[in-house]
Amino acid sequence: MTDREHLKETHVIDYLNPPAIGDFARVGLSSGTATDVLVYAAGLAMDPDTMRRRDDATTIADETRICLANIATILAEAGVTLREVVKTTCYLRDDAYRGEFIEAYRAAFGEGPYPARSTFVLGIASDLRVQIEAVAVRSTSS
Repeated sequence: MTDREHLKETHVIDYLNPPAIGDFARVGLSSGTATDVLVYAAGLAMDPDTMRRRDDATTIADETRICLANIATILAEAGVTLREVVKTTCYLRDDAYRGEFIEAYRAAFGEGPYPARSTFVLGIASDLRVQIEAVAVRSTSS
């Protein structure tokens, strides 16, 4: 038995692609993956039809809010919320976006506690300026 077969046999693995976010399967993307313990979600403000930034992602704050709203939708499909997020990895196209990004990010998580976060400035696919990945923990009753 391969390691992957053993993993599937011993853990629940669900691929999360909420219709509200759109279908990215044609380009080899899944919006999220959930195991019996962890949920992984990727937030993009990308239109799945054009593969370009959504029209409503005008500002960095808008784009950040959309990314986190999409993550919340993915997490909800696995029965968790942003409150269960323990780690995010955030990507910004330009360091000049950091201030506006942080304000919108903090607003999404409210008064905290805040998950551990790594933020990188680098090139991102398409014309996106923000991308966020999140890891959440499922409770044993989920």
